[in-house]
Amino acid sequence: MNEASTARGWRGDGGAVASAAAVAGVIRAAADGASRTEIGAVTGLSKAVVSERVRALVDAGLLEEAGEFGSTGGRRATRVRFRSDLVVVAAEIAMTHVRAAVVTLPGRILADEKLPLSMQEGPERVLTALESLIERQLAGARESAAGPLVLCGVGVGIAGPVEFATGRTVHPPVHPDWHDQPVRDRLSVRFGVPVWTDNEVNLMALAEQHRGAGAGVADSLVVKIGSWVGAGLISNGRLHRGAQGCAGSLVTTAGGDDIAARAELLALSGQSTALAAAANAGRPVTAQLVAELAQLGDDDCRRILDEAAEDIGTVLSVLVDFFNPAVVVVTGGVASGGGAFLARIRETIYGRSLALATRDLRIVPSSLGADAAILGAAAMAVDELTSAAGLGDTLARLGTSAATRTGAE
Repeated sequence: MNEASTARGWRGDGGAVASAAAVAGVIRAAADGASRTEIGAVTGLSKAVVSERVRALVDAGLLEEAGEFGSTGGRRATRVRFRSDLVVVAAEIAMTHVRAAVVTLPGRILADEKLPLSMQEGPERVLTALESLIERQLAGARESAAGPLVLCGVGVGIAGPVEFATGRTVHPPVHPDWHDQPVRDRLSVRFGVPVWTDNEVNLMALAEQHRGAGAGVADSLVVKIGSWVGAGLISNGRLHRGAQGCAGSLVTTAGGDDIAARAELLALSGQSTALAAAANAGRPVTAQLVAELAQLGDDDCRRILDEAAEDIGTVLSVLVDFFNPAVVVVTGGVASGGGAFLARIRETIYGRSLALATRDLRIVPSSLGADAAILGAAAMAVDELTSAAGLGDTLARLGTSAATRTGAE
């Protein structure tokens, strides 16, 4: 049975697609593939069903058999993994840059580039630059690869509210022209594959769930402290977006913009000699400058950060009581401004939240750093491609791609 006929045969069989998605999910979670025995143990599917689904997914072009695991005394198990030539593009539209990476389905980055560009330049310039950046990264990855690569989908994280169901931005607080931009549809037409867009903090939460401090945790909260404050919620192992996709928005909380505004008042009034000196030297007064001067021992900057950390901790303490996460992961440029900032957030949460909610709670910095949004965008794309709802279409596209290649040959 060829790839195209396999995909057509599955389109109308919901049970087969659901069990195949479960098989793909086990392989998705494994570092380097899984054996049929491991797949059966995790999914609860019978040996016969696992073998049938694996064979069908190999025939359809999603999986490949890749050697054997080391022997434990019995017959060696065959390793099954995603096909090594299948890739997604992970993209980020941040406040101050755009970034694009070509990533294999298991999560290995093949090509990656970041371009300084402010969202304040407007959507047309930013999206045009992103499209060119994606094309350049795809060309570079294909040139470096031993063989051709198959683009399966694109995931995009955006610094602002995104309606996930439509893939459109909704009043990002940066430039009026960004409202109602059809980012998903535009990129899908440009690259001919499905595209998913989401708020970048949601994608950071996905990245932490797959590869960071939230791995193996059913309920977690990821907080980004940048120009403003946002949160991504993993509930019972799944990203919680809310009714319109804006769950976790905390834009009224003191973030980097608020910290910079407080600091600028002190600089202009001369109350802070360090801030005034930096401003007179031509340095912009930003939250990063405040964090830098605080680490050098400036009392005024330390006080600004301490007050902001207490404000943030107070809001997060309500979320901790309401949501009861097992771990809170703190990330973002402002959060990297020193251990005292995170310590103050911890102190406020532990002091204000219920004792039961904080008894086993961990509050930790992100280990993924600036890569979190890109890794999360890739994770979102792969999750959607291999989900029970999306797998049938994924297999159909792979079958069409295979038929096209065969015809070209």
